[in-house]
Amino acid sequence: KDEWITSFVYGILLVAVGVCMIVFKQEALKWILIISGILMIISAAIELIFAIGKLHTLPVMPILSLILGVLLVVLPNFMADVLMILLGVILILYGILSVFAAIAGQKNGGAVVLVIGALIGVLAIAAGIYAILNNDDAADVVMIVTGVFTIVIGAIQIVGGINSYRLFH
Repeated sequence: KDEWITSFVYGILLVAVGVCMIVFKQEALKWILIISGILMIISAAIELIFAIGKLHTLPVMPILSLILGVLLVVLPNFMADVLMILLGVILILYGILSVFAAIAGQKNGGAVVLVIGALIGVLAIAAGIYAILNNDDAADVVMIVTGVFTIVIGAIQIVGGINSYRLFH
């Protein structure tokens, strides 16, 4: 009957985190990357400890996770740039595939499929190029979008908590 409190408080925390992501974009991204790096280091260390007893296999994934975790902690700004470049490349590839899919789907869907598919593809390519050339701006946009989604999820949690309270009280 008191579970509503957890949902309500969790929602408030999510809204606060979302607002921080929007207001303190670069700093929030830096801390997210550092915290992710710390969690990766801890996870990799645990996996390596368990892998020591099995010397017949090389623990490749824990070693790579450890290296990536250290990079995220030590060089968060550089890793943010790398992530934005990776995002840009993914958007460009998605855009190219969307254009080809639109051209291929034109036979079944007509001109509307071609125009919408090609437009989405071209916009994705443009966004990808922008992300590669303007890492900081792209990171800001990612943090704003993530912050908005976090706020929405928090608001849903708050409403769920309030509804649970009303249901049981």
